Amino acid sequence: MSALVIGQLQEAESSSKLPPKLLAWGCYPFKLRLNIYSKDHVIGTIASCLQGSQDMETIMRSKFGRLFELHVAYCHNSAKLINRFLCRQLLTVRKYELWFHFATHPLRFSLDEFQQVGLNCGAFYDADSEAENDPGSTMWRELFDTALGDITVYDVLKMLHNPFLAPWKHVPLALIVLVDGVICCSNKWLKLTPEYVEMLCDVEYFLEYLCGRESLLKTLPRLFPPYTSENPLGEMRHRLSQQKSAAYGFPLALRLFAFEAVPLLLSKIPNAQSTDNFLVDPLACENTVSMILLQSKKIHM
Repeated sequence: MSALVIGQLQEAESSSKLPPKLLAWGCYPFKLRLNIYSKDHVIGTIASCLQGSQDMETIMRSKFGRLFELHVAYCHNSAKLINRFLCRQLLTVRKYELWFHFATHPLRFSLDEFQQVGLNCGAFYDADSEAENDPGSTMWRELFDTALGDITVYDVLKMLHNPFLAPWKHVPLALIVLVDGVICCSNKWLKLTPEYVEMLCDVEYFLEYLCGRESLLKTLPRLFPPYTSENPLGEMRHRLSQQKSAAYGFPLALRLFAFEAVPLLLSKIPNAQSTDNFLVDPLACENTVSMILLQSKKIHM
């Protein structure tokens, strides 16, 4: 097993020592379709817009740079894989940890493992919550020339494609779409979060922002039983048996964790041995169709 998996039992220990399972062995529903709002193609779009520029180098020197080094072949969201892991969930009292079983091995997905993606996951500071929740704030008006209306990640990507865009806006706009479009997605429309936009008044601070911790807190609530419910286990079992369920935050981190924890899963991915990342081939993950076509082309070469 990978060194990434920490907190697991010794291999020789009996699986009877595992915590209780959410679902009995083999009694797993397979109908669930996850609506994953985090869009990995946003990473490639930014790489395409800023390729070879000083702005791209600025981002690459930060924690956000690791996102662009991810292998494109690993990054297409797989609801089926995530669902299989959730069905193998172990019940624990840990508030910010997901535990699964693979064969007789317990696997932990927590802040420690989440950090392996490269996000900044340090402790929070009081200053993190001081940004104003006001879409008419100074930074919002400077970036978008308006104090009104909803701005989405897709609106910002169109701005980045504009050759006449003010150069100083490149890095702030790229950062806000990485956070609201990939790492900390909080709504299906991918509307920008005013608090994050206001934080861009200090780009250096934003580059060091603890977005990994923020992302984890947005990702986990939909993945394990809602313990504020009267029947959390029943509600989670029902959620896994539904045809559709929403997934916020950055579920891709769980998929990447699965590949590290269970390398056998990589054999199921076409072109999994490719080392192409978003810098080498930024448009490979532009949408699901282009990714499938690219992988099919490389498989038959």
